[in-house]
Amino acid sequence: MRIIKFYELSTIGAFFVFLLNAGLVNAQNIYPAAKGTFLKIDGGGVDFTAPVTTGGWARGMRFYNSDMSTHFFGMGMLGSGNEPSRFYLGFDSQSPWASQLGLHILADGNIGIGTTAPVARLTVNGNILAKEIKIKTDITVPDYVFDPSYQLPTLSSIEEYVRTYRHLPEIPSAAEIQKTGVDLTQMNLALLKKVEELTLHLISKEKEIEKLKENQKNSLQKISERLEKLENEKTCK
Repeated sequence: MRIIKFYELSTIGAFFVFLLNAGLVNAQNIYPAAKGTFLKIDGGGVDFTAPVTTGGWARGMRFYNSDMSTHFFGMGMLGSGNEPSRFYLGFDSQSPWASQLGLHILADGNIGIGTTAPVARLTVNGNILAKEIKIKTDITVPDYVFDPSYQLPTLSSIEEYVRTYRHLPEIPSAAEIQKTGVDLTQMNLALLKKVEELTLHLISKEKEIEKLKENQKNSLQKISERLEKLENEKTCK
């Protein structure tokens, strides 16, 4: 197996020339000889080697326009000394390793899109459009609210809490959200819990209303019977 090692070749074109001049092509490893042909490395590979330096470095490839006067895209590795910092894919005419228009993978596995400093497994500086998103499955869904032993908070206690804190219990305040953001899983579960509690309150209120309606019906029936009795007594006189 033949592996080609080099320190810094800033253009793909220079890389091809290097292969040709070094005589490192054979029946398996073919360089582009004409338009529409491609580099083929069969059984070999390309190593990008970090330089012997204590400072910062970037090693990779750049993609140029047709006359090679401007490069617009780059990919490679950024580091300092013997330590790699991140792998980058970015659009930039000067420093693709610092581009906000690309993807960056840190040595700890964090991936950033639109940012060079991801703080999570995936950090996106911008909008996300997806057909479907599943957050995770190892979560506790608040169905315990429907357990007969669950202590449902009273509406009066909720009213007092809201009057004091200006937000629902177990729901982060506007100030908290502005400071730390929103955990979608926790927020959705908290809202689900509030919907379940509200459902229980509505069921309870419906029972109270039905009971009041029944009592009212019975009271009206008694009043009607009493009036009818009084009318009969009056008629008899």
